[in-house]
Amino acid sequence: MWPDVVMLVRILRAFVALILVSAALLSATEPSVAQYRRGPAGFLDRLFGIERPPPDQFLMPPEDVGRRRQPSGQRPPRQSGDQPPPVRKKRPAAPAEPIYPALEIQPKNPDARKVLVVGDFVAGGLAWGLDQAFAEEPRLAVIDQSDGPSGFVRDDHLDWAAKIGEKLDAEKPDMVVVLMGANDRQQIKTADGRLSPGTPEWQKAYQQRVERFLLALKVYGKPVYWVGAPPLRSSDASADMAQLNTLFKVRADAVGAHFIDVWDGFADESGKFIARGPDVDGQMRNLRLSDGINFSKAGKRKLAFFVERDIRQDSGLGLPMSAITPTNPNAATEIGPDGKERQVGPVVSLTDPDPGAASAKLAGAADQAGPGPAADSLQYKLTVKGEAPAAKPGRVDDFAWKPPHAEDDSAASSSSSIVDGIVILPAPTAGVRGMAPAVE
Repeated sequence: MWPDVVMLVRILRAFVALILVSAALLSATEPSVAQYRRGPAGFLDRLFGIERPPPDQFLMPPEDVGRRRQPSGQRPPRQSGDQPPPVRKKRPAAPAEPIYPALEIQPKNPDARKVLVVGDFVAGGLAWGLDQAFAEEPRLAVIDQSDGPSGFVRDDHLDWAAKIGEKLDAEKPDMVVVLMGANDRQQIKTADGRLSPGTPEWQKAYQQRVERFLLALKVYGKPVYWVGAPPLRSSDASADMAQLNTLFKVRADAVGAHFIDVWDGFADESGKFIARGPDVDGQMRNLRLSDGINFSKAGKRKLAFFVERDIRQDSGLGLPMSAITPTNPNAATEIGPDGKERQVGPVVSLTDPDPGAASAKLAGAADQAGPGPAADSLQYKLTVKGEAPAAKPGRVDDFAWKPPHAEDDSAASSSSSIVDGIVILPAPTAGVRGMAPAVE
């Protein structure tokens, strides 16, 4: 038994000696990343003096092991031999659009005329624009009674036909401005069920609600300015707004209200929606927000401009202190060389609607282009069917095959004869140039 124990002790001593030699060799060489292992130091590490790097230095290159890690957000100090980091060129920022200036509303006179604005969220923007338009006019006050989600469809939310009388009695306005329709592209709920938009039943029910509303305004007896719905980014929504404008104009004209068509002020030459255009000062600005429905401050002010100029012309308030009434509120009046007053001011879009009542044909309407050419006309055959008109003989487009002197050749062939396959021409007659007369 003892020899076995002695043999085991010798083996252990040899194993320990081997470990000590290995540790000495490792300590004599330069430390490298390969000798490090993850995890805390163990018994053998402490026994043989093996050092471990901090946890944030694992798997780092040997030359970076001794460097201290910088706090978050800071770069390590650059060594003498390091290359400078590449300089990133900053992309120039797009020039920001100037903030639209807003005027401070001046105090109004106790007897100032009141302009009541009713309608949906678009009418709320119109009210803000009118407030800015008459900000420095003490003789006219704007009262905003719009309701954002309202319309003629959701009478369960607000029945305008039933509530407008109460608002008129409470505010006692001198004129009423109406803008409605943006929320009315939805079903109408009736006792018999729901009516889909655009159907004849829906149009009949909607027209009845508009007529009830206008009847209450007519009974009140003050001027009414009905502002047409503007175009929207969605082509389907714009088509619906154009149809509603047709209905609004017909019913407004029937009760003597002023219909103001603002479509061209927010559309291009073809009547399509635009988000950017000239404001009341002639400066190019964003008139609509990114949703393609709401208006920016510049758009609200331009929307109010079309209403303001009609109020100036029709009310007789004499708001501009001049002998002439400018159609642009930001225009000025100067005395010309001839001693007469003349209006000067910023340039506005030529496609904007003119002051006064709207024309019989509304902008944006489906039949705006009018009837096309008749089916039997040359224009229809050429542009629609692709049929070119018949060419006139001798004209440049006459491509018919016709050899020169075809008529003379045909006449000559009628008097000629064929003998054994040889064409025998008739004898030349007298008077033919270059030919001698026949001798009898």
